[in-house]
Amino acid sequence: MAAAVNAAAGDFPLGFYGINAPAELAVLKRAGFDSFHTYNQDPERLSLLAAEAKRQGMKMLAYPDRVIGSAYEAEAKRWPVLAWYLFDEPEVRRLPLAKLQELEARVKAWDKNARTVFVMGEGIAAFTYGGAADALMVDWYPVPHLPLGSVGEQVSMVKAGAAIQDPVRQNKPVWAVLQAFDWIHYPQRRKVRVGGFPSFEALRYMTWLAVARGAEGVFYFKYDGSDGIPLPERPGRWNNYQRMAAEINALRPALRKGRPGTVPAGLPEGLAARALKRGLFGSYLILLNPTAAPLPLPDSLKSWRPLFEMKRELPPALPPHGVLILEK
Repeated sequence: MAAAVNAAAGDFPLGFYGINAPAELAVLKRAGFDSFHTYNQDPERLSLLAAEAKRQGMKMLAYPDRVIGSAYEAEAKRWPVLAWYLFDEPEVRRLPLAKLQELEARVKAWDKNARTVFVMGEGIAAFTYGGAADALMVDWYPVPHLPLGSVGEQVSMVKAGAAIQDPVRQNKPVWAVLQAFDWIHYPQRRKVRVGGFPSFEALRYMTWLAVARGAEGVFYFKYDGSDGIPLPERPGRWNNYQRMAAEINALRPALRKGRPGTVPAGLPEGLAARALKRGLFGSYLILLNPTAAPLPLPDSLKSWRPLFEMKRELPPALPPHGVLILEK
């Protein structure tokens, strides 16, 4: 039996980290994304990004620190902000929870209608910091040194920690931040450095596993792929993220509503599954195989049709790290 998935209704943002220039937003929008994160904190630069984001119908994540008290603080309340980005990995930087809460209070005092968010580098941090902010993010980049399935574990831990630490703001959104870079470009403690850019199969598995575990939005880190070359300048890699955006967007109306469907009976032990209601009478079913062996698909799935596959017939089994998105 698949465990019940707790996922709230919401905007289900789909975006990229590391946007710097307004011109990059049109590229991002054409690829199927509607949100972005920027590390730029200059209020004037943020104003330009906000203006272009509004033209493109996109939402932004930005640091509020230098905006508050600046010449732009009044107009910033009208920027298309998905949420104000409070901090990056407070557990890594050993930021006291009280300091994070002070920053959130400062933002709320400036703009009472503002939504706040921050990212954690691992899910267990939510058992310390999960009471802060209106939404939570977790970044987890397992390729090539950790199991792909660890993505789902991190999302589940954040949701569990938030439920304990913030009983008032129940079901606050959790947005997964997934890998779009090669670790070889970052400092490592290992004697033998490891690296590797996620394949499309790995990317697809991580993305849908995060969604199956209840993520209410997905971002990818990051736009320049960590080596300074924007991903759109590498069509092979960029195409993978465009394909992923197309798949997510196809289910986006159902993901935004977050209405749980009924998972069919008889699924094999070990299969990860999440069902969503589609329209008035239809359903979607997300299936993933986190095991090292193929898992047979039961007869109870015969009435379901695969999406995003070359063949619309149901395969007899789901291979290791395989993904099936079904509809009926």
